[in-house]
Amino acid sequence: MSHKLLLSSLLLTASAVSGLMSGCSTQQQQNLTHSVVAPVSSTAAVLPIEAFFNEQGISDIQTSNDGKWLAFLKDYQGAKNLYLMPVGAALSDAQVITQYSTPIAGFQWSLNDNQLFFAKDTDGNENTQLYKLTFDATKAISAQIQPLTDQVDSRYMLLRQPKLNPEQLIVMANHSQAQRLDLYRLNIKDGSITPLMENTLGFGQIEVNDSGEPVLAANSNPDNTRNLYINEQGQWRVLLSTDFGEEIDILRINTERNIAFVKANIQGRDKQQLLSIDLTTGKLTTLHQDPRDESDVHEVLFDDAGSPIAVSYYGGRLRTYPLNQEFKQHWRTINDHFKRDVEITVSDRNQDTGLWQLHVASDTDLGNEYVYDANTGKVSVLLAQQPSINPSLLSNKQSIHYTARDGVTIQAYLTLPQGQSKQLPTIILPHGGPWARDYWTLGSGYFNPVAQLLANRGYAVLQPNFRASTGFGKRFLNLGNKNWGTGSMQDDLTDGVNYLVEQGIANKQRVGIMGASYGGYAALAGVTFTPDVYQAAISYVGPSSLITLMEAFPDYYRPYLGQFYNAVGDPEVAADRTDMQARSPINFVDNIKTPLLLVQGANDPRVTQIESDNIAKALVNKSLPVEYILAKDEGHGFQKRDNKLAYILAMERFFAKHLGGKVSPTPSVALGDHLQSLTVDVKAL
Repeated sequence: MSHKLLLSSLLLTASAVSGLMSGCSTQQQQNLTHSVVAPVSSTAAVLPIEAFFNEQGISDIQTSNDGKWLAFLKDYQGAKNLYLMPVGAALSDAQVITQYSTPIAGFQWSLNDNQLFFAKDTDGNENTQLYKLTFDATKAISAQIQPLTDQVDSRYMLLRQPKLNPEQLIVMANHSQAQRLDLYRLNIKDGSITPLMENTLGFGQIEVNDSGEPVLAANSNPDNTRNLYINEQGQWRVLLSTDFGEEIDILRINTERNIAFVKANIQGRDKQQLLSIDLTTGKLTTLHQDPRDESDVHEVLFDDAGSPIAVSYYGGRLRTYPLNQEFKQHWRTINDHFKRDVEITVSDRNQDTGLWQLHVASDTDLGNEYVYDANTGKVSVLLAQQPSINPSLLSNKQSIHYTARDGVTIQAYLTLPQGQSKQLPTIILPHGGPWARDYWTLGSGYFNPVAQLLANRGYAVLQPNFRASTGFGKRFLNLGNKNWGTGSMQDDLTDGVNYLVEQGIANKQRVGIMGASYGGYAALAGVTFTPDVYQAAISYVGPSSLITLMEAFPDYYRPYLGQFYNAVGDPEVAADRTDMQARSPINFVDNIKTPLLLVQGANDPRVTQIESDNIAKALVNKSLPVEYILAKDEGHGFQKRDNKLAYILAMERFFAKHLGGKVSPTPSVALGDHLQSLTVDVKAL
C-alpha cells in the first residue's frame, strides 16, 4: 500500500478521509450596505439548511476483512464518529462506538478480527493521533479504545498494517524531528514505537511490502522535479527522475513480476498514463492512456495478484475502461443493473468470496452502497440511506466548457435553480487546492451540497476547474504557475462570469464569489484585482498574504513545498517576494468596493488566523463593509456540525442581503444564537 502525502496543497479537507483596488468612499460604503436588492422570484420550496447537511448521513462505509461487519462515520452530537453494525442488518441496528466532540479524521479495518484503527486530531490542529479500537459482539457491541500515540504536538499518519507482521503498524511521524516525517514501527499491543527509517530524502510517498519494509518511494524536490527511488539492501537508489512540473504516483508493486505500476506524465506525456516500470532496469511500458486524450488517469483497480484490471478517467464525467475480458463482462452486468444516470465506483473487491462493494451516486443523490456477487451476477443493496431531500427537488449539475480569453478551454460545473435559467443572481465557487478539482456527484466535494442549497435559494452556481486544477494534464496544471491573483487563474474565473452573462444566465449586477482555502484567496483576489465584477464575496480560510501564507506552513511541510515555490514563490528570493507582494490582496485593500464575509478556524495550521484578522482590520480601518466569523474549535475548514450550519446560515443571509437570493424562513433559535457566538466584533480587533 502506498501513501501519498497531500502536503503541497491548500486543499480544504472534509476529513475525507480525503485532500489555498481604487478607494471606496464612505458614501459608496453606505450605498453598498443599505442598497435594496430585489429578491429572487420562484415557486420552488425553500428547503431547510439542516436537510442539506443531514445529521443522519453516513460516509466512508467499510466492510471488515472477515466480511462480517460494516463500519462508517456519522454525526454523533455534532461530530463525525464511528458506527458499527453486522453485515445484513438494518441501518437502525448500527451502534455508535466512539463519542468524541472532535470529528474522527479517518479509519481502517485491522487484519485482526473485531479490531480497527482510527485517527483524530484536536479541534482541527491536524496533529492527528492514532487509536486502536477492539470490540466484543457476543451480546451487545462493546468497544475498548486504546490510544497508540500521545505526543499531542506531533502528527502521526498510518501507512500500513503489514500482512506478515499484523501486530505492528507502519506509520509516519514528526515527533523526533518537527520538520521531518520519519518512518516508524508502532506496536499495537503496548503502543511502543521504534524507528524504521529517517526520511532524510523527503519522501512524500512510500510503498511498504507485506513484511513492513519500505521498498519504493517518491519525493518532491525544491525545483519541482521528482525522483522515484528503490530500496536495495538498505540503500535508496534513484530509479527514475522527472522533469520540472511532472508527476509520478506509485500505485502498486507486483513483487512476483518485479514491476511497479505508476501513473505518470513523464517523458513527453501530457496526461498521466498507466505505466509499468521494471524495478531492475527502470524501463517503462505504457499500459493505458485516455482514449479521448481528455484527462489524467483517475483510478486503477487491481486484482489480488497486483495486476491492473480496470482504469478510469475523469473529464467532466467518470469513464471506466476494463483491462481484461473477465472484468469487462462483470462491468457490463453491473452497469446494466442501474437504469438511471449515475456514477459507479468499486470501493472494495473480495476475490476469495467474489463479492464487490459498489458506491452508486449522482449529482442529486449522495448514493448508496451495493454488493455485486461475481459468482451469480446479482446486484443487491448493502446499505441503503434515505435521502434527507428527495433528489427530484434538487438541481441537475451540468458539465460545461467555456473558452478563456487566451483560448484555453475550461471545464466547469453549472447548477441552476429548477425551472430558471435567465438573468439569475450568480455565485462563482472556485475550489481549494489549487491542485485539486471539482467532480459531478453530490458527495464528491465539500461544497457540492452548498451549491445545491444556493441553487435552491435562486442562484446559478458555477464551479470552474480553472487552470492549475488537477486531472487535465501537466500543461494545464502548470499554466497556473505564478498566475495566482493577477494572472490567468483569476482570469479563468472572470471569464466564467462573462460567459454566463453572455449566455443570458447571469445578471451582471448580481454576481458573488465564495471559496475556501485557495478558493478563499481567489475570492479576496476577485474583490481586490477585479473590484467591479463581484457584488458580494466570502473568503473561507483564505490567505490574504502569499508571504505570510508561505512563512506559516508547519515545519513538516517544508520538504514538500517545491510545487508551491514554483507556482507561488519563495519569500526568501527577492524577485519572488516582490511578485508575491503584488499578488497579495492585503496590499490592495483600497481597491475593494464589495461587501466581504470572512470565515476562519482559529486552529488552522496552514492558513492561520492572522490571514483573516489582518484583512478584517484593514477593512475596518478603511471603513469598508466586512463581517467575520471565527470558530475557536476548528482548523482548516469547519467540521463540527453546529459550526458548519452557522456558517451556512451566515452565507445565506449575506448573499441574500447583497444579491437578493432567498433565505430560510424559520432557522432555529439555537442556530442563530450559535452564529452570534461565532461573530467577531470587527471594530474591536
